[in-house]
Amino acid sequence: MPTHRAWQKWIILGAALALMPAACAQPPAANEELRKEVQGLKTEVQALKEKLAQVEARQQTMLDLLKRPGSPPEAAVLPAPPGSPEILTVSRLLTEKERYLGTRVTVRGEAGPVLMHHKSLLLKAPEGMVEVLFGGLPDQKMVQRLTSTPVDAPLTVTGVVSLPPKGGGGAKLQITAEAVEF
Repeated sequence: MPTHRAWQKWIILGAALALMPAACAQPPAANEELRKEVQGLKTEVQALKEKLAQVEARQQTMLDLLKRPGSPPEAAVLPAPPGSPEILTVSRLLTEKERYLGTRVTVRGEAGPVLMHHKSLLLKAPEGMVEVLFGGLPDQKMVQRLTSTPVDAPLTVTGVVSLPPKGGGGAKLQITAEAVEF
C-alpha cells in the first residue's frame, strides 16, 4: 500500500497538470499582437527579396561587362539612375558609388595628378580619388592636351563608372571618359 508521502506526490502532480493549460494559455490580445508582428515581418521580407533581385540583376550586368574585353559597348551600359542627369561632385560619386557603378555619369571635380603611362588623370576630393581613363575619347588631341599640360581648372567628365583593378593606385573608382570639358 502506498505511503502517505506517495499520495502527496500524486496529488501535487495532479494539481500541477490540472493548472498547466490555464498557465500556458495566452490572452487574445497577445495573439493579435503576434499576428500583426508576423505580418509586418512578411512585408519586410518581401521588400528585401525585391531589393535582392535588383542587386542580382545589376551584378549580372556588371559580370557580363567584365567578361567582355576592351571598353564596354554602349548597349551594355546601364541607364543612369533616376534623377541623375545632374552633374555630380567627386565626393557624391564616391559616397554613393554602389548606386552609380556601371552607369553613365557626369562628374565635376578638381584635377589631381596625371598618369601619363595610363593615359589618365585623377579627380580628387576629401573622400578619395577617381581615375579618369582617356582611352575612350575619340579626340586624340584632347588626350595629348590632358596628359601633357597641367590642368588648373575643374574638369567635367562624362563616362561610365567602374571599379579599378586591384592595386589601382589609390583610386576608389574609374571612369572611362567619353567627353571631357574644361
